[in-house]
Order: sequence, then structure tokens, then C-alpha cells
Amino acid sequence: MRARGRFYSRTGLTRKVALLATPLIFQQVSYTLLGVADTFFVSRVSTQALAAVGLGGVIFFAVALLFRGTASSSVVFIGRAYGADDDEAVGAWVWRCLAVVGLMSIVALTIPWLFRQGFGFIAPSDEPSVAVLGANYLFIRGFEIPFIMFSGVVWGYLVGRGDSRTPMILAWTTVLLNILLDWLLVLGNLGFPRLEVTGAAVATLIANIVNATLSAAILWAPAARRRYRTFLPPRLRRRDLAQVFKIGLPMGLGDCIEIASFSTFFALIGHISTEALAANQVAVQYMSMSFTVGIAFGMATSSLVARQLGAGRPDLAEGLGYRGTVLGMVSMGLIGLGYLIAPGELMRLFSADPEVVQAGVRILRLVALYQVFDAVTIVLAGALNGAGDTTFTMVARTIMGWMVFIPLVALIVFQFGGGVHDAWIGALVYLSGLSVIYLIRFRSGRWKSIKLV
Repeated sequence: MRARGRFYSRTGLTRKVALLATPLIFQQVSYTLLGVADTFFVSRVSTQALAAVGLGGVIFFAVALLFRGTASSSVVFIGRAYGADDDEAVGAWVWRCLAVVGLMSIVALTIPWLFRQGFGFIAPSDEPSVAVLGANYLFIRGFEIPFIMFSGVVWGYLVGRGDSRTPMILAWTTVLLNILLDWLLVLGNLGFPRLEVTGAAVATLIANIVNATLSAAILWAPAARRRYRTFLPPRLRRRDLAQVFKIGLPMGLGDCIEIASFSTFFALIGHISTEALAANQVAVQYMSMSFTVGIAFGMATSSLVARQLGAGRPDLAEGLGYRGTVLGMVSMGLIGLGYLIAPGELMRLFSADPEVVQAGVRILRLVALYQVFDAVTIVLAGALNGAGDTTFTMVARTIMGWMVFIPLVALIVFQFGGGVHDAWIGALVYLSGLSVIYLIRFRSGRWKSIKLV
């Protein structure tokens, strides 16, 4: 049995969340830079190339979340098995999740062609070159999805056992390789062909293939093979695979649904004015910093809750949920203070337009409050998902996002002629309502009785 004394102390619980979350923060920062690298290099090509990669990247991110979120649910199963000191079950759940990835990859291999055929309906009709470039970019990147899913399973295997440092190293290796390949293939340096938008897609695809290859080496390293039998697939039963789909698919769908609702929200803001949309884009860039921190605490809490439930300690799992939530609120709240203290200075770093700055200041002041509710939502969703209560979080996101959030913002913008600040009040209503729903669900304790086998 693993030593657990300090882990169970009051100070140890908080420390455990913080230690697991810290590398995950840097991992999430690297994911942000992955998209920034493509954007930076194609911006040196043309405005049409930049528009194609920008729009294509948003679409790819939403679709990839569905697949990666499902694969990353391995953290729930592996966390439970690891918490129960059942090493053989750790390896068995890895293979069950990989089997599901294999089945989903059959569907995923149709995605590149769907991207190619569908992008033309989304791209601006007055810029045919954007449609062509974006369709080609998405077609190539579509082949990443099976590799992303495999890496997602290995991520769950690592984090479910409390190792968040290795995923951080893998993520930064991927980013640095992508930057190098972008420099070579987008701009054609050192004698490489200048592939421009195609080069950006190929660079990211190669970087993710390398990530998956390194992940495989970790998963099937001799030590892992001996302890967890990761190289010997167990007998795969239909009910076990169905259980992975039951827990994992709502996680992926929930992420995808929420991204879709916020994409629609940003589109509605675009109907207010160009200045409002520009101010919103700047504010979102700042929000992404605190959002990254919240996601990391949500991931850490998810893993730790799963492990304590596996160890038969739902009391500690509950305590970890609250500790993670408080840490997320404090961390995101401190970042939000900057939005209150110097919103004008922050906005002027991106724009000199007085209307953009004024609108951005109002958004940032509201976002400072929004951060607190966002932290509660992110971390408690992680805790509930870690317990396997993924269908509830997906349904709550869907109802609040598409029956409350989007209709309310549409009413504010189109019926009452509200501005960007008023639209963000709709977002605040959405997050505060969702945080209350999650808190009630978490306090009810129903998640403690969810069985995974």
C-alpha cells in the first residue's frame, strides 16, 4: 500500500491539488501556443492565409474536443483503479480506452473529407481563396484526430496516477517542434519547400504524431509493462467498452457543446458593432490566461477525486472537490484583480481606438467578477466528471447554454438593443447559474455512489 499519511492531512489535501495542477497550467499554456504558432507564421504569408487558418483552427478545435474529451476520460477509470491499488485494472482500463479510440478512429478518418466539403459553406463567400486554403488546412489537420485521441488516453493514464509533469513535457515538446516545423515549412527556410498554409497544417500534424509516438513509448516502457501489464490487452468485453462510451462521450460532447455556445455568443456580439467585436476579442485573450489556470485545477481535482473514490474514501474526494474549487477561485480571482485595477492600460496594449478601449474596459470589469463563477464551474465540473457523473454535467451545459445563455443574449442584442457589456451580463448569468447547479449536485453527494464496473 502507498503511504498516505500526509495526503490525508488537512494541509496535505490542498498541497496535493496544487502540486498536481501546477504542471497542468504550463501544459494548458502550451496548447494555447500551438494555435498561436500557426497564426503567427501564416500571418507572414497573406491576410487570406491568416483568415483561413484562424477560422479553420476554431472549427478544428471544437471537433477535436469531442474526440479528445472522450479519450481523456481514461483519467476517471485509471484514477479509480490506481486509488484502489489495483495495478492490473490500470492496464486493463488503458486497453479498454484504446479499444474505444480504435472504434472512434474509424469515424474520425471520415473527418478530413467532411472538413473539405463543409468548409466552403462556412467561409466568407466574398473570399473564395479563404475557402480553398481553409478546406485544405482542415483536410490535413483532420488526420491528427486518431493521434490526438491516443495521446489523450495516455494523458489520462499519467494524470490518473498523479503524474502531471510528464504530460507537461510532452506538450511543450510538441509546441517547440511545431514552431520549428512552421518556420521550415510555412516560410520555406533552410531549403525546405515554402508550403504556406499547407505547411502549417503539415507541421502540426507531424508534431502530434511525434507526441503520440512518445506517448506510446511511455505507455509501453518496460516498467509500465511489468507493473500494469500495459503491453498485454485483456479480454475486451462489450459492457466494458460501453462503459467507456457512457462516461467518456458525455465529457467530449459537453466540451464541444460549450465551445459551440461561446462561438455563437461571439458571433452575436459581432452584430452589435465592429468595435464591440474587437473589444471582445481582446478581452477574451486576457480571459484565456485565467481560464488556463482554472482548467488545470479542474483536471487535477478530477484525477484526485477519482483516486479517492477508488480508495473507498468519498469523504476525502469531497474535501478535494472543495479544496480545488477554492484554489481555482483564488487563482482566477487574483488574475481578475488586474482587470479591475488597470483595464484601460490592458486594452491599450492591443488597440488605440477609443471606442474599442472603452468597450473593453467595461467587459474586463465585468469579467473580473465572471472569473470567480467560472472557477467554480470549471473545478466542480472536473470533480463531478472525475466521479463519473459526466452525463449530468453535459446535460447541465446543454440546457444552460442553449436554453438560457444564447436565447438571453439574443434577446439582449436584438430585442433590447443592448451593448457588449449587456451581452456579457448574459454570460455572467449563464456561468453563475451553472456554478449553482454544479454546487447543488456536488453537495448532494449522488456522485459518490456511481459505479464504473
